[in-house]
Amino acid sequence: MSDTDSRSSRTSHAAGGISKREFLMGAAASAAALGLVTRAQAAQTRQPWDLVVVGGGNAGLPTAVFAAQRGARVLIIEAASQVGGTLFLSTGQMSAAGTKLQRLRGIEDTPQSHFDDIMRISGNTADTTLVKLAVENAAPAFDWLTDHGFEPLPGHPVTGTTHDPYSHARYVWGPEGGRSILKVLNEQLAPHIASGRVTVLTQTKAKALVQDRTGKVLGVIAENASGEQSRYLARYTVLTSGGYTSNRTMYKMLEGAPTYSVATYPYSTGAGIELGLAAGGYVRGGNKHTPLFGAVAASDEYPAPIRALVRHYPPERPPFEIFVNALGKRFLREDIASHTAYEQGLAAQPDERCWAVFDDAILRAAPPIAGNSITTRWSHEDTLSAFETGDVPMFYKSSTIAELAQVAGIDSTGLETTITDFNRGQRDGNDALGRKHMPLPIAKPPYYAIQLQSWNLITFGGLAVDSRLQVIHDDGRPVGNLYAAGELLGSGQLMGRSMCGGMSVTPALAFGRLLGQSILDLKA
Repeated sequence: MSDTDSRSSRTSHAAGGISKREFLMGAAASAAALGLVTRAQAAQTRQPWDLVVVGGGNAGLPTAVFAAQRGARVLIIEAASQVGGTLFLSTGQMSAAGTKLQRLRGIEDTPQSHFDDIMRISGNTADTTLVKLAVENAAPAFDWLTDHGFEPLPGHPVTGTTHDPYSHARYVWGPEGGRSILKVLNEQLAPHIASGRVTVLTQTKAKALVQDRTGKVLGVIAENASGEQSRYLARYTVLTSGGYTSNRTMYKMLEGAPTYSVATYPYSTGAGIELGLAAGGYVRGGNKHTPLFGAVAASDEYPAPIRALVRHYPPERPPFEIFVNALGKRFLREDIASHTAYEQGLAAQPDERCWAVFDDAILRAAPPIAGNSITTRWSHEDTLSAFETGDVPMFYKSSTIAELAQVAGIDSTGLETTITDFNRGQRDGNDALGRKHMPLPIAKPPYYAIQLQSWNLITFGGLAVDSRLQVIHDDGRPVGNLYAAGELLGSGQLMGRSMCGGMSVTPALAFGRLLGQSILDLKA
């Protein structure tokens, strides 16, 4: 490794980043992904498009709409059979401060307050530059949606749901989740397609970026469903192709943990990450990895579908059971009213795995803990059936604690000691972890355990960009003519080591709008 390469490696790792060289070596990316970009191809400088947008989703669509409004000729390259991306599956959570909706409800709020909340919730682990850019552009993007027909759920905005709340009511969902947002985006895109300003190529994958000798991006090489490749040259290229939840190799490399669940958009394969790295950019934020809590996997062949969800939020369901890791030890106070504490606690456990443990008295006295979704709970009969029939994997039952530990894969000595200590604390009202809600001991057989695994809906690593959303090298220099927005930037930059309500969907919309309004005025 040269001295220059060595310095780049140290710089990127210090910032939680990974360079092109490191990624390609670690992931063993195919030579074809880079070999498509040759000097001969880059020498062709004719630019029939003003803008090529790679990915027609939550960030790509507003980029195209606002650029077309300004007279740009825009090409959208979309791998799926239709535009929309993760909006088809997303709950569409948004947050913005200083909106028309807030003023209508008599809520006084500011982007500065929004910024302060994000930094508080994330423990100052989010990127201040991008967070500031996001919150300052959130309200105009949200107002644009509402001006064009988006209607929030009744009673919204709110301060939050089960993650750490905002200081002001600025959190909004649509009645049809992400589809409520997509409806507006499609309606605004349609006239530009009809006029010829915007062309959409679906079932087309961006394979490489065209670059000149200086590294400036001149366009995209794409492949259609028939395997035919074409070059699309443009003044500017914007990458908005989403995250990498469906690429388990990339997920493990960038976040340092396996992806255990199959619950996300199948086209979130990290294609934009590969393109950006090949062009000279780098990835940061994966070290902020924070999994979701409470998935019951359909099998131990990971990544696996989610068979059920166990959610534990004391204000909605007070805790009766305990949660233990593979050593049989509790790792958090179960009545803490914070999903963030649960998520960060699970992330620190071996294999991001834990078990909910309880007895027959708790099973019959407590509100049901499992369900088909976050909001749909099983009945007591459904839960009992899962233990009795064995139709739901990861549900274990035994007549003794030692046998339960053995069948569930928990250290038996550790589990027996933990339950003895918990029962003593429950009896004396003095729990070792400070838990207050302990209505029953774990003492009446049969005993039960539900194995829980981490799961994910978002990715934390993403392409590094500057304050103008230009993709940058790890020394801060921009990659000429190349921009990025959306989940491709990674939640680690916009939420840090936490989940901040609305800080995935809203920044994507806001940054897409911002790029569409400004990118053609920027000098390459």
